[in-house]
Amino acid sequence: MAITRLHLDDEALRRTMAMSGVHTEQDAVNLALRFFTTHATPEDLETPIHMRAATA
Repeated sequence: MAITRLHLDDEALRRTMAMSGVHTEQDAVNLALRFFTTHATPEDLETPIHMRAATA
């Protein structure tokens, strides 16, 4: 596991922790990453979500 310094959205982090029931920021970030990658579609590999949103 890598140690990474991040600037996080405090409100998004708080909501993630409250909704998921995790107790640490690290667990919340790992859960969010797993959730995101589990729900990604083949289209996400071709055109990342942030690029589709910018052109929509």
